[in-house]
Amino acid sequence: MESSSPVLAAFGNPLWDLCVSLPNNGLLSEFGLADDSSTEVTAPEFESLLRSVESLTDISYSKKGCPGGAALNTIRIFQWLVGQQTQPKLSSVFFGSIGDDENGKLLTKSVSSVGVDVRFKIRSGQLTGSAICLIHNDLRTLVAHLGAANVYFPQDITQEDSSIIARVKVVYIENYFFSHSPSVVWDIVKLCKIQGVIIVFNLSGVYLFEKHAADIASLVKYVDIVVGNESEFVALANTREWKIYSDIFDLANKICAIGVQTLSSVSPGDIKPAKLRYLEDLGKVTVVTRGHKPILCAAEGNPLFSTPTLNPKFGVKDTTGAGDAFVAGFLMGIIHELPLSQCVHLGCYASTEIIQQIGCSPPENPPLTIEEIENNFLNH
Repeated sequence: MESSSPVLAAFGNPLWDLCVSLPNNGLLSEFGLADDSSTEVTAPEFESLLRSVESLTDISYSKKGCPGGAALNTIRIFQWLVGQQTQPKLSSVFFGSIGDDENGKLLTKSVSSVGVDVRFKIRSGQLTGSAICLIHNDLRTLVAHLGAANVYFPQDITQEDSSIIARVKVVYIENYFFSHSPSVVWDIVKLCKIQGVIIVFNLSGVYLFEKHAADIASLVKYVDIVVGNESEFVALANTREWKIYSDIFDLANKICAIGVQTLSSVSPGDIKPAKLRYLEDLGKVTVVTRGHKPILCAAEGNPLFSTPTLNPKFGVKDTTGAGDAFVAGFLMGIIHELPLSQCVHLGCYASTEIIQQIGCSPPENPPLTIEEIENNFLNH
């Protein structure tokens, strides 16, 4: 297929993942880890956990590892989804930092092979970020050492990078990235506001609110679409003016009600029309994932609705990257300017495909077309 210029750009922490299926919760208890949680640790702590994992018997894991990191997972699944959908083929670009080491080389090769324009900054003398996904009772616990991924500066965005970002339709930013490089994100937000690029922000991990609550709450005001799970939205609500709400439905609506604010540093005369004009009528959008419970989606100019998730045909093997895959499908729908309900359907389909395998990697089988996915929901 002929390639086009990227329609989607993402900023995140690129990681090299190791997925481990645990026979019991002994290792989790030993290291004080909770099921279905995410945490960042120091290099010595990560190495200690890795040694314990490698010393276990009766486990299943890939010594070769695979690419990981929330936004990078989303970009890779997005490329899998669009592979069968359009001509010319839609493409994406990813920004983040890696180390000058073997894992960095493996990461670059693997991500590039699925059609992503990889714009990694290589940090000499630093290790590529890594994560261990501990799978127990169909839930995943993520332990990460960010290494080089924890470093990204405003000056890392070149003139060529800015030109690429200005041409995409959507920029996707994970909170993990924002927590260590807020100045970069604010620069990107300003560029997107001027160029009419849609900004999608993922709340990512609850623990990020412990140190960055005020900054996160501030950024949420300026983005077009906010995505996260129920716990993350509750953490957001506890930071500012959303403390008083009756339930998660009410909270989703209240966040939408603040609208999409403009930066005081951007003159109205400098702002170009939105790349996706249909979203202007909807206003701010919130998407709340809730595990196996129905997805919630609200918009400033649209009534809140919920959508049941799909039942996996072959059972749940690993929830690693389920939320990341959902976002990939949702973004594909947004870029195709589909109704929000259909965007959610695409997200549910992608998530269901991913949880039927170990790790968050594009499945070997080709995806269904947009029409086939929608028909599945109509007949569900």
